[in-house]
Amino acid sequence: MDMDIEPINSSRARFEASLYRNHAIVHGVKTAIATTLGLCLAWLLKPWIQHPEWIVISAVVVMTMLPNVGGVIQRAIYRLVATIVAAVVALSIILLTDDNWLAVDITLVIGVMIFTFVAQNPKYRQVGMLSAVTLTILLSSRGPNESVILWRSLDILLGVMLALAVSRFVLPIRASRQLRFQMADSVEQLGTLFTMAASREEKPESEYEVIEDRIASGFMAQRQTLPLAQLENRRVRQGRACLQNMMRSQRALLGLSRTLRRAYSHTDLGEQLISSLDGLDDVRDRISGQLAHISEGIRMGRPPAPDQELNLSHSSLKVNMKQAAQAIDTPVMSPQTFIFIIEQIIHVTQSLQKDASRVALDLAHAHASIESDETVGA
Repeated sequence: MDMDIEPINSSRARFEASLYRNHAIVHGVKTAIATTLGLCLAWLLKPWIQHPEWIVISAVVVMTMLPNVGGVIQRAIYRLVATIVAAVVALSIILLTDDNWLAVDITLVIGVMIFTFVAQNPKYRQVGMLSAVTLTILLSSRGPNESVILWRSLDILLGVMLALAVSRFVLPIRASRQLRFQMADSVEQLGTLFTMAASREEKPESEYEVIEDRIASGFMAQRQTLPLAQLENRRVRQGRACLQNMMRSQRALLGLSRTLRRAYSHTDLGEQLISSLDGLDDVRDRISGQLAHISEGIRMGRPPAPDQELNLSHSSLKVNMKQAAQAIDTPVMSPQTFIFIIEQIIHVTQSLQKDASRVALDLAHAHASIESDETVGA
């Protein structure tokens, strides 16, 4: 991590949070801006190029999918690859067959079939779909020739460049920023879930289901956003291992919180013993506070500090549990399991805190760039 980087200030954090919460509206406005600029560019270039309307169409195609810069970069790459592939196929068949209409139509049908087959693979879905559409555009027009294909390809490329420029420079919605807020939200919700699971008062099942569904949706969002954030910035690529480990830690916390809840209420005697333990509230509050601190650190772009007293409080709780278990004649597994799970949750929380300390600043300062960022020292 570059230790010269300062945490982001509160005003910038609020602005970024506003962009994150309202990204759909912001991206809609940006797409409208790209469309307006495309119309202006098409009007200006109309005397010199053919079919300038494809500038607008291409800009809209690239902009209307994922809202973040990484998503637009990904979509632009797919569009460029599809345009080049379709243009090469179209030019080849026209030049080789001297613009024979039957050969052109057969190539169109076979090309669409092949690209549709390619699109069934999730990894190449966008390239296959866009290649099929572009080939249809290039070859289905009346009297396609080299000039038409080259001009339409140029129009498409201009539209892609326009979309990239608007996405990058007009209120940029960065995937790295989205990933930061997604992680912060998930960790905050995990803290809430742990507090509920370790509470002496049992909550309705519906409350657990709601928060667990939110956490699961957050995990999916993080998994989808990370590759796009890596497209944007080298710092994110360098911190990929830490970010993936943070995702694993969050999944572990979800599973441990579920198990903790079952261990708490496994038997009536075990539940009474756990509820009577001195120090339980202190450990629970410290773990919840540490998760809240981690969430806030990620959100604000500053390293979260560890709770130095957490291990000591847990050790004291273990001693109290052993003394309480010795005071009863019936062996009870629930309290021992409960204490063991608490210990695992502490270990995972501490691992999450360390990883968050390594990448929090880099995520906060990861400005969109394909390869232009300076390498950050490890």
